[in-house]
Amino acid sequence: MQPAMAFGDDDDLDQRFRFTAPDNEAPAAVGVSGVIGRSADAAVLLAGLSRYTVGLQIDLAIRRRLDPDPTDPMHSTLGAGLLVGVELADGRTVVAGHPPWPPADGPVLVYRGGGGGGREWSSTLWLTPAPPPGDLVVVVACPSLGVDESRVVVAAEALRAAADRTEILWPREPDQAHPGIEPRPPDVPPGGWFEQALAATTD
Repeated sequence: MQPAMAFGDDDDLDQRFRFTAPDNEAPAAVGVSGVIGRSADAAVLLAGLSRYTVGLQIDLAIRRRLDPDPTDPMHSTLGAGLLVGVELADGRTVVAGHPPWPPADGPVLVYRGGGGGGREWSSTLWLTPAPPPGDLVVVVACPSLGVDESRVVVAAEALRAAADRTEILWPREPDQAHPGIEPRPPDVPPGGWFEQALAATTD
């Protein structure tokens, strides 16, 4: 998980969008989905792609045929042990989360969230900058589930068509500074244990 940051001017926004999609845009779906790779008992799916002006959101899912063992470590690891990479049309490659703080002059692929349990898991990733013209290749592998390195090619035409449909809703307004809010103290019955214990913490 990336640490919280404060953003203001254009340079800060450029940095912000390296880790999250713009909040003033309506993305366009790229018409591609389906199974990327599978084993006898598991499958990795491309659940969807969403195109923004400055990047691409990639939604992946893991499905399992059987309930996992209670000691299964998959759901305790970032990305559920799933390796994800992208190859751009210009030959550049990037692997999600590597390095943790990528250089400013290259493509970035970061985890934006995920969750699940039992037989299913989902992961959302953010790729920026927007991919150059041409096909895009998404590569996955999940050794813990026996899913070998597999890939899917997203056609250049589908990416270009989605780029044409992406809509900027309004110019992005600067973030506002919000002062910290002091939490309201709890209602405490007078004369009891809680009143004494809480009073001791303020002495």
